[in-house]
Formats: sequence, structure tokens, C-alpha cells
Amino acid sequence: MASPDPIPLPRAAPADGWSLLAVIRTPADEGGWEAADPSLGVELVAESGLAALVAPAGPPGRDADPEQVAARHWEVHRALLRGDVVPAPPGVVFASHAEVRAFLVESKAGLMGALARVEERWEFRLHIEVVDAALSPHLALDLSTHIYAELRRIAVAANTLPQVSGRVLSAAFLVSRNASSAFQDRLEVLARLNSALGLDLTGPWPPYDFVTMAPQPANGGA
Repeated sequence: MASPDPIPLPRAAPADGWSLLAVIRTPADEGGWEAADPSLGVELVAESGLAALVAPAGPPGRDADPEQVAARHWEVHRALLRGDVVPAPPGVVFASHAEVRAFLVESKAGLMGALARVEERWEFRLHIEVVDAALSPHLALDLSTHIYAELRRIAVAANTLPQVSGRVLSAAFLVSRNASSAFQDRLEVLARLNSALGLDLTGPWPPYDFVTMAPQPANGGA
């Protein structure tokens, strides 16, 4: 998965709350987070063996800004390159660091379980489309299903993704880091054997499609 370049953004006032980006295990040194772009204001809030990656939420609507989304995704991706990470869904905002810590304490069992599920693993996404107009839709689907099944043998888990116009199939694969090369090598073989199809693999990504986090912030956080 290719990572976007960090985008300089103005730092929002912490008084607007803190957006939860991801949860990781507390780093051994428990030091601060060195963001790729310091103006993003990303911080690490540690409690009970866990650490939340948070950033100032800013005014309403700011979290939906494409540049903001890209910059924050890059910080989560940087966390993935350092170790295991449970990414948060967009829009989770806490009023204070104290509420972040309370969430880590209250949700520790679930978060530790999620971290165990993705330990030493990350996500790849595959999109398949037809590049040879002579290939029938029925055969394209059969071939794509076979490709999915072949890659599923190497992955720890796999999910098909919602259908998008122009694509035959999209899927996400949870792959052990030490099996990543074998996974990509197999894809290259399958691409050569199925030249009427275009296989677009991106990754590694944080495991967005394999862990679910839906926290309920305390004391008014939303």
C-alpha cells in the first residue's frame, strides 16, 4: 500500500476535543509521538498498557476534509510500520485526555483482543477489473473468485469488499508480515496466468477491515 506524503496542516485548538486515530500497545520508552508533520498536533495518550494516538479535533467538519483525512491516515500508517495497530473509525472524539484514558481502561479487554488478532499482521487490498473486452463477465467472475481463493490460502483472513462499478471483485486480506513476500509473489503469478484481468494490489494498510472499534466516550464525548 503506498502511503501519501504528509500534508502540512494548521494545528487545531485542543479545546475542540481530541480525535482518536488508533490504539497501540504502550511503547517501551513511553515517549511522545514524533509526528511526520508537527503542525498536525498528534499525541500519544498512554494508560494500562495501551496508548491512543490522538489529534486535535478542530472545528466541526474539519475531520472530513480530504487533506486532514490523508494526513491522519499517514500517522496511523506510521504506527503500523512500528508495530501492531488498531485503527479507529472516523469521527470518534473525546473532550479531554482524561476521557481518552477512561476509554482505554474501560475497553482494555476488547482492545487487547483486537491487538492480538492483528499481531504481526497487516492488510492488503486487491481490486480486479477486466482489461480484455473479449472476456465474458461470467468467466471474469469465475477467474476472480479463483484468484481470491488462491490468495486466501496464504492470508490469515480475507473479506470481499462492496462492489464498485467497473470492478469484478474487491477484497481485503489480513496477511502475516513474514508471509507478505509469498503473498505478493503468488499474486504476480496469478496476474501472469490471468492476463485478461487487471489485478491492482495495494498495501500494507492498517487492518481497517479486520478489527472493529466503536467506543462510547464517557461524559459527553461523541
